[in-house]
Formats: sequence, structure tokens, C-alpha cells
Amino acid sequence: MSFDRHYKTLASVFNMCLLISILLIWAGFAHAQDQSQPLAQPLDFSADELEANQETGIFVAIGNVVFEQGKMTLKADRVEYNRDTGQAVAMGNVVFTDHQGNIHFSDNMTMGSSFSEAFAEPIISRMVDKSWMAGDSGEYYKDDFTLYDNATYTPCDCDYTNGETPIWRFETSTTWHDPKTKTVYHRNIQMKVLDLPVMYFPFLSHPDWSVRRRSGLLYPSISYSSDHGMKYIQSYYHVINDTSDVEITPYLFQNSGLLSSIRYRQLWDQSGLDMRFTGGQIESFEKDDQNVIAVDARFNTIVGENWNTKARLYRTSQDTFMRRYGIDNATQHKSTFSAEQIGVNTYNLVEAYDIQGLDSTETTEKEPTVLPSVFHERYIPGYRDNMTTRIRLSASQADNDEDYDINRWSAELYTNEDMAFSTGIFSLETRTALQYHMIEHSPDSDSYTGELGQGSISAGLGWSQPYAAMIGNSSAIIQPKLKLITVHSTDRTDNIPNRDSSDFHLDEANLFLIHRYQGNDYIKTGTHMAGGVSTDMTETPLGDLSGFVGASYRLIGDVNSGLNATSDTEKLSDILASIQVKPTDQLRFSFAGRFNHEDLELNESRASVAWSRPGTSMSASYNQRSESFFSAASVDEEELIVNLSHLIDDGYTIKANQTFDLTDGKSERDKSTIGLDITRGLQNCLTISIQYTRDETTDRDIKPVDEIMFLLNFKYLGAFENNSLAN
Repeated sequence: MSFDRHYKTLASVFNMCLLISILLIWAGFAHAQDQSQPLAQPLDFSADELEANQETGIFVAIGNVVFEQGKMTLKADRVEYNRDTGQAVAMGNVVFTDHQGNIHFSDNMTMGSSFSEAFAEPIISRMVDKSWMAGDSGEYYKDDFTLYDNATYTPCDCDYTNGETPIWRFETSTTWHDPKTKTVYHRNIQMKVLDLPVMYFPFLSHPDWSVRRRSGLLYPSISYSSDHGMKYIQSYYHVINDTSDVEITPYLFQNSGLLSSIRYRQLWDQSGLDMRFTGGQIESFEKDDQNVIAVDARFNTIVGENWNTKARLYRTSQDTFMRRYGIDNATQHKSTFSAEQIGVNTYNLVEAYDIQGLDSTETTEKEPTVLPSVFHERYIPGYRDNMTTRIRLSASQADNDEDYDINRWSAELYTNEDMAFSTGIFSLETRTALQYHMIEHSPDSDSYTGELGQGSISAGLGWSQPYAAMIGNSSAIIQPKLKLITVHSTDRTDNIPNRDSSDFHLDEANLFLIHRYQGNDYIKTGTHMAGGVSTDMTETPLGDLSGFVGASYRLIGDVNSGLNATSDTEKLSDILASIQVKPTDQLRFSFAGRFNHEDLELNESRASVAWSRPGTSMSASYNQRSESFFSAASVDEEELIVNLSHLIDDGYTIKANQTFDLTDGKSERDKSTIGLDITRGLQNCLTISIQYTRDETTDRDIKPVDEIMFLLNFKYLGAFENNSLAN
């Protein structure tokens, strides 16, 4: 009986001690780590042995001790709890996972009074982003901060606990993390890269792993070019508040000048502002130290009834410095204002713009200004149930458009109706258009000046019939299509400058349109028949295949004039053909061209091939235009563009771009770019980029350039993306 009584007494003590120690320790952990967590969370506990001493008030869990509550876990070889002092000590292979997912390793970890404090010696912390912090000792104070003495910090993804050396790290006298400001602070920092000291800072701070944007220096870019010598770019990024920031960037050039830019961004509820000013002193064709400035300011907002309004001021005081110094490669600056509204059955656009040409051949007479352009489109019920009816109204004023100033008002009524029969799908289209022009031009031009009106009526009758067929094991859909189009118009093509339609060329996209030409400056009486066949095939020996062949035949009307298509003297147009082949998911071929109907020589063609697989992509495109087909061309124009991106090995990516000018039998490289991005062995905390560019573009101040760029991107020490604020 005495044995039973003693056993029951020990059991009671055991249960009491276990209950008290578990509740107190884990209530303290929960309170110290996150006061918002309820203290009544379920608790799991296990250990090989339990000891209790009622006289000393010390309770001990020994061997594979594991406490789990919510997201927090404590593992140790031994845990002692002192009832009188409220202190708990974990010893031996201590691994503590806090409620945020950070993992802390130590030989000894002591929890202070009410468990609001913790002390570990030594300590290594693995953060949720796979970065590391370590110190000879570490202190935790509730939700205030965590302090590391004689510390090491690295964001590198390495096996630090087993002795793997990080690619780069900070060795400091003190490092502390403030969760309130989400900042990591360092004092007396020695930065080491590949275990070699590279620089020293008395004090440094940077955002922690939870911060999306934070003020500070961004990573630098260093390059060398044959024109500028050494170029160094270093930006400072400053967060003003949650919805605004500013970036200040000096550009330092060894040979040819000094530039700087300021970029400011601001977001409101339905508006946004993004503006950049760039200026300084540079060498130009005018003088050695020319003061220059450029502005690129954009503003967008939604006003009224869903009017999406955008404005952009895009100007420069000197036409070549932005391109020459690699800040902006634009060949023209277009300042714009637009207000766009999209309704259920309506579309409205108000637009004004001014173009600044940046080519040395540009003059003010070739820099058009549109002020304003108003466009309205509305769909209304048709006369029949299946009829679509559209109304378009527009008014515009264009100045300095190739020596012309033109005011134009236009109106259009368009109808379309599809009718399905057993013999095919028939469509009937009509278009009635009215235009009124006021034309002025420069004094040295002898073309028409004055006011004139124009009216036209067009009609189109179309037919198409899709057929499904099996060709061997391949399924195919073949669809022939015909359209008869007739136009009756007052002929104003000799008086209206054919500016809108000057770049017209027949292709698959406009072959069946009732009005082929962009704009309304080229409308002539005539009748033509357009025809073609499209095919879509699957599971052919070549893979998935689609194609088209078609042409247009003029039945009535004069030869085209005033357009680039000078070879269209026959009634039959060029033969249009295109084909797309996809042998596999990784490989695609495409070709589109126009063949002379007499000798089948190519007047224009576009061909491309693209191949990709995980880690590798390659593409090549070839463009060709015949001299005989374009009145403005003096030679056959040919261009080949090749792109390559290849993951050489895990962590090594090579990117290359090459443009070849094949015009008139040449084989010249216009622009060459090859770059190498290195992350292998860099533990996801350092990116090394090396890029070589050769650019043969020339203009006034711009000369052929060879440039080598070197970039080191250290994780958490600075990065800037154009859309980071908006996101």
C-alpha cells in the first residue's frame, strides 16, 4: 500500500509540474512572440523523461524535447523551468521556430521573466527568405528588436550551419533587426565578397525581407565605351510615402560630359504622375560644353464618366544627347494628350500631339502637330435583326505634315449583314462616307490649296464556305472566300495629299476590307474582286499547319496613283501567301509574302523561325522589300535579326542580338549585343551581368560605338523597377 501511495503522490506531482511548466513556458513564448495570438492554442509536448523537484521549484524535460503551439516550435535536448524566477533554459541542440517562420539555432537559450526576453549564446538565425544572421550572442526583447553581437549577416542561400561560406556577407560589431521599422541595422561593417574584404562602412541599414520598397542607394552600373570612356551610374532612391517616391541619378562620363536625372512618381486614387528631368553639360556638334535638358512627364487620370485621360510632355533641347549617352533610344519625341471613353455601344477619342524629330534631317515642316483630333464611333440597331450599323464622325487639324496644314471633317455610315445558306455564308456591306478638307502648304509647293469636299458610296458582297476534310491522318478546315467590292466616289486624289495612305500596301489583313486604305485621303471609283483560301490542318507530317493564298483583280477603275505601290499597273494584284508551321511545341516557322503575279518574284516578304525549350530560346526574322515596288526606295531593302537566350548551365545565361543589313547585296552588322548573366554558385544573393554592344548607328553627334557594361547586383542593397510603385 505504501508503494501505491508513493506512486500516486509522484504521479500527482508529475502531472502538476507538467501542466504548470507547459502552460507557463508556452504562454510566455506566445506572449513574447506575438501578443495577438490566443493563449489557449492547442499544445503538443513530448520528451523522453520528466523530472520535478517541488522543494526547488525546478521542473526538467530531458531527451528529444519538443514543444509545439500554433506555428511555434521548440526543440532541445533539455529544458529547465524555474517556478520561482519564471525563467526557462533550453540546452543542447536548441532549435526554435518563431511564429513568422524564422528558425533560430543555439547551444543555450534562456527565457527571462514573463518570457518577454530571451538570450542565446551563440545564435544562428535562418530567416524566412533564406538569409542568415549569426552572433556570439543574441538578445530578444519582446516585439522591439533582436540584437546580435560580433555578428555576421548574409542574404545568401547557403548551408551556413554546416560551414558553407556565403558569396558575400557583412561582418559587424553589432547587427539588430527592428520589426517595427522592418529594417536591419549594422555598425562597423566590413563587407566581404568571396571571403575577401572589399569595403568598410561605419554604419549601414537596409530593408528586411518583408519590405517591397525602401530609400537608399541602388546598385551601380559601370561601363566603358569608345565614345565616352568610363561611365559610372549610381542612383539614390527615396520613398516619400506609400504613394510617392523620387530617384536621383548622376551619370559620370570620363571623356564627354556630366549628366543627371531626377524622376518623381506619385499615385492617387484614380490618377498617376511619372516625370523625369535629365540635364547637364555635354559635348555636341555645336560646342564642347553645351547645357542640355530633356523632360519626359506622364500623367493619367479617370475623369467624368469613365474618360481615361492621358498626357505626356516629351521634349529635349538637343536632339542627339539622349541617344548618344544611352539614356533614351527614341528617334522622335511625341508629346500627347488624349481622352478615351469606351461605352457599351460607343467609343470616343479626343487627341492632340506634337512630334519632335530627332534625326539630323528633320525640319519643322516635317514635325507634325495635331491639334485637335476628335473621333466618335457608335453602333446602332440596323434595319434588320442580323444587321450591324456603325456611325463614325471625326474632325482633325494637322500642321507641318510634310509641308501641309490640313483641316478635315469626315462622317461614315457602315452596315454589315451576314446571311447563312446551304451554299455558304453571304455578307453584304455598305459604306457611305463624306469628307471636307481645308488645305494649305508651304510657299515653295505648287500643289492644290483651298477647300474641297468629297463623297463616296461603297458596297461589298462576300461569300465564304468552310469545309472539313480528312487528308490521311490529318484533319483540315479549308475555307474559300470571295468578295466583290465596288466604290463610287468624287476623285480628289490629285488634290488631297495622300499622307494617311502613303504607306499602304496590300496584305492579308486588308484584302477583303470594303475600304482598304488607312485614312480617307485616297478614295477612287472602281470595282474589284478579292479572293482567297485559308487552311488549318492538324497532325500533319510537318505538325500543325495554317496558311492563306489570295489576290485581288480590278474589274473597273484606274490604276492606283499617289501610293508607294508603283508596280500595280496590271489588273491582277500581287499574289498574297502566308504559312505558319508548328512541328512541335518548341518550334515554329512563319512566312508571309507578296509575289509578282507574272514571274512570282517576291516584292515583299517576312519570314521568321522561333525555337524554345526550358532554358533556351532562339529566333531569327528576315524582312525584304523590292526596290521596284516602292517609289521611295532606291535599293532592295533586306534585314536579318537574330536573337538568342541560352542557359549554358545552371546559373549561366547568355543573351545575344544581332541585326544584319543585307540591303543591295551587303552583309553588314548594324547592331550587335551579347551579354552574360551569372548566378551559379552565387547563392541567389548576387547577380553578375556583363554585356558588350557594338552599334553602327550614326547621326550628327552619334558615332559608331563599342561598349562594355559590367553590373553587380547585390541582394537587398538596391533594385528599381519601372512598375514597382504601381504594384
